[in-house]
Formats: sequence, structure tokens, C-alpha cells
Amino acid sequence: MNAPALAPLPAPPRGSPRRDRKTSARGAALRAGVLLLHALAAAGALAAVTAPPAPALAEEPSAAGVDLVVDGAPWTLDPDAVRAAIGRELGADVTLARAATAGRSTLVLRGEPDGRVTLSYSAADGRRIERTIDVPEDPDRAAEAIALLAGNLVRDEAAELAAALGKRSPEAPAAAQPAPAAPPAAGRQAPPPRAARPAKAARPAPAPPEPPPCASPGATTVLFGADVLPLVGSSTSTGTNVVRRYSLNLVAGYTAGTTGIELSAGASISSSFLCGAQLSTVANLVFGPARGVQVTSGVNVVGSLRGAQIGAINAAAGQVAGAQVGVLNAAAGQIDGAQVGMANLAVGASMDLQLGVANVAVSKATDVQIGLANVAVGEATDVQLSLVNVAAGGSADLQAGLTNVAAGESADVQIGLLNIATGKVGSAQIGLVNYADDSPFSLGLFNFIRKGRLHVDVWGLESGIVVAGVKHGSEHFHNIYGIGLRTIGNRPLLVSALGLGGRFSIHQRAYVDLDVLGYTLHEPSTLEAAATIAQARALLGFRLFPELAIFGGPSFNVSFSRTPRDARLSPYGSAPLGADDASSTERAWPGLVLGVQLF
Repeated sequence: MNAPALAPLPAPPRGSPRRDRKTSARGAALRAGVLLLHALAAAGALAAVTAPPAPALAEEPSAAGVDLVVDGAPWTLDPDAVRAAIGRELGADVTLARAATAGRSTLVLRGEPDGRVTLSYSAADGRRIERTIDVPEDPDRAAEAIALLAGNLVRDEAAELAAALGKRSPEAPAAAQPAPAAPPAAGRQAPPPRAARPAKAARPAPAPPEPPPCASPGATTVLFGADVLPLVGSSTSTGTNVVRRYSLNLVAGYTAGTTGIELSAGASISSSFLCGAQLSTVANLVFGPARGVQVTSGVNVVGSLRGAQIGAINAAAGQVAGAQVGVLNAAAGQIDGAQVGMANLAVGASMDLQLGVANVAVSKATDVQIGLANVAVGEATDVQLSLVNVAAGGSADLQAGLTNVAAGESADVQIGLLNIATGKVGSAQIGLVNYADDSPFSLGLFNFIRKGRLHVDVWGLESGIVVAGVKHGSEHFHNIYGIGLRTIGNRPLLVSALGLGGRFSIHQRAYVDLDVLGYTLHEPSTLEAAATIAQARALLGFRLFPELAIFGGPSFNVSFSRTPRDARLSPYGSAPLGADDASSTERAWPGLVLGVQLF
């Protein structure tokens, strides 16, 4: 008989990229355990097919369903999510209950002090079985692991496998030789012999489970200990390979771990873990994972952190899920939380928030930096708010400060006095001086867009002013600089022009420019200002050739001068502003602009 085909293992549910990135090493060990459960189930089914009939074993829950009692499970677990996951695994109704009911199948989920969970199953026929496992930190994966364990307990797959294997003889009898095949009929050729099926490769042994985060293998657990120095005090008799619930140290203490509170007038040192709180005046050192809080006026050091560090110097050699608050904060793993201090350094897969005078993040994804100087090196930077912001990597979403530098492929928005983007600007640059490789909108007094527009314009006004200038900028915004001459009037005047505007393309060869300019008229001999014109204009341009266009349109002009005579710049008259006609030094009139543009 052919062996039954084994069902493929279900793929673990996928979360967001950020969640997959943050899965801890404990998840890998759990997945190995889940594979072992599936292997047991498959092997049990195979044994049941090949072995002689065995006595009937426990059946799965009936349509009446199963009760689930949650007794002090970890706070990160959602009881309703666990109930739903178990229901999917069993294919039966699962009901949350306050307590077990006699004569009804019941699962009881209980949290253990070391962070693990125990799940027990009491069947309606009185059978009871329980297992204790270490669950991953991610709530969804934790619910999946508990559901798989529930299926294992309810079906009692391990017991079924043991029963099936136990009934087989120590030495399997030789396989019966198949009867000789009947000779082929006359005139019919015998079929070729069937090739032997290759043996299946053995599955690799599952990885050993990782020790629980609040335990140290081989260490002795004690309620209380007190030391003056390591091996001077309680540790003189118990040694240092102990886990203390409460610990008190005068100068320094050294233990395997703490599951409660450790107080020290000097330093507290744990070789394996911390699950609780360390408070000292000089230093707290944990050479392993820490779940809880470290508070000192000196130095805090952990392997990885799930909680908080508060001290002058805080350091984590791995992931931080919580906060570091101090003068100097450093983490060599991803930060799911915040660093708050004078100087913050993060080197890891991702960083949520840095708040300080100087912030440095070397990370694939940096969310928010707020300080006097921010530096982010990585694939993506979300927000930088500071006097000086530097983002070197793939992209930067928002930089706001006096000086902003985005040395990457793209920058979305930069707001500051000086904005520099070595790549493409996605939305806008707003500042005094803007530079970008390419930009749709750069608003500033000086804009330099390497792949932007650059034109040479020559235009004239109804007031006898002729100007030659340069128009350059981004796709939709430009600056205008020009010099010229007023050729009519009682004397010639030199003219300088400065303006800005926007462009809207209406056709491949036609466009509309809306500009605001200021003209200053100077005495040729002294360069002293004789009058100033503020102008708003709307121009329609048309390309005659790829390199040449003509443009023209109406304008509105306001002049300001020292004398009423110099304010009268319009050849066909103007209206006084705020004074009688004879003495007004401020006048307004509509005008006309005509010119040519070279591309």
C-alpha cells in the first residue's frame, strides 16, 4: 500500500513588512516546534495506516464545541483572537468561559511567571493533558502557536503515535514476496518493470528551543539575596549562578538574573537577563535581554531592551522596544520606541523617534528626528526637524530647518533657508536658496535646478523700458533677473529687474506665465535710485521654433519715486495713489509687455 500523501505545511500568516522585519529569534525556534507538531501528526497518520487496528482513541470535540478559560495570560494576548484561532484549528465552536464546566471539553490557558504559557485540555470523558510552551512576542503568531498546541492536545497526536508504534513488533517481518505475475497472453508483449520509488529524504531535526526570556538554564532561583560585593554576602553560600526575586547590593552585586527588583548603592550586574527593575547610583549591567526598567545616575547597559533605560549613558547591544532617556543614548538594533537625550545614536533595521540636540540614525527606515542637528543614513527617512538636517540614502519625505541636505535619490519636501537635494524633489522646495537635480516646484530668491528650465528673455514695456534677462527654475516656478534701459523721457535711466513667477503649459508650443517683478530705475552717473516700479503681468507665449518663442500680455504697474515728475512713467497717463494729482509720488496704470524668449 502506498504511503498517504502528507499535506503541505501551512504558510505562516504574513504581517506588514515592518512586522516581518521585527520578528525576534524566538519566532524561529517556535516555528521549528510547530514543524515538529506537524511531523508528529503526519507520522501518526502514517503509522495508523500501516499498523494493525488499535483500540479507539479520543475523538475530536463534537458539535457542542469547546470552552476556553483564560487564566492570567500575558497582557499582549487578545483572548478573543486566541479563541478564533483555536476554532479555526479544531473546526469547532470555541466559547470563552469564566471557569471549567463539569462534563464539557475545556481548554485552560494560563500564563507562567517566566513569560511562557501553559495550555491544558480536559476532555468530557475525564482525560486531561497539558503542555507548556514559549510563545513569540508578536500577538498574531502567539495566537497561531497556541492554536496549533490546542489541536495537538485535543487530538492527542503524540499519544496516538506512541500507541500505534507500541503495538508493532520489535522486528518488522520481511515483506511478503509478491506472487509471480501471470505470463502475458500470446502475441502481447510484457510491460516493462516499474522503477523503484526513491526513498524520501529524512527531515532535518528541529532546532532546539531558545531558553525563555526570564530564565537562566542551570541557575538556582531564590527569593532574596544581599551582597556587599560579589561572593561577599548571600552569594558566599549560594554562588553567583542564581536568579533572585529581590536583590540588595551595597557596593556591587553579580547574579544570573533578576525577576523582581534589584537595588544597589553601587552597581548591579546580571549575566543572563533582567525581568523587573534595576535601580542603582553607578551602573546597571545586563549581558542579555532586559524586560523592565533600568534607572541610574551613571551607566545602563543591556543586550536587548523591552522597557526603559533612564540614566546618564544608556546602551543597548540589540533591539529596543521602549525608550532610552539620558544624556547619551546608543542602540545597535532596531528601535520600536524613542531615544530622548543630548546625543542619540541608533544603528539598526529601523528607528521610530529621536529627540535631542544631536541625532544620528544609521538605519534602513528612520521615522522622526527632532533636534539641533539630525543625520540619517539609510534607505528611507520620514521627518527631520532641526537647524541642520542631513539625509543620506534612498529618500527623504520632509526636512524643515535652516539648512536641509538630502543626498539621496529623492526628497519630497524641503523647507528652510538653504535647501539642497542631490536627487529629484518630489513635491516642493521652499527657502531662500534652493538647489535640486530636478524639481517641479522650487520657491526661493535663488533657485538652481540642474535639469530645470533656463531661458534668455528680451522684453519691452509701454513706459519705454527695454530689458534683457535670464529666466530659470523648476518645471512650474522660475526666477527672473535682468538689466536694461529706459530710452524715453527727459533723460535716460538704467534699469535693474528682479522677479519670480509660475508657468502653466497649455500646449506643446504654448504656455502661460504669471509673474511679479520689481524694476529699479537708476541715474546713470551716480546709480542713485530715481524711481521703482512694481509690476504684475500675465503673458501668453508661443514657440515659433524649438529655440525661439514670442510672448506678450497685459500688466499692472505701480511707481514710487522721490519727486512727482519721476513718478510719471506712463506715456498715456496714470492715476495718483493717496494724494492729489499734482503732488503724488505714487501712481498706477495698466500696461503692456512684449518680448521674445530663447530656449
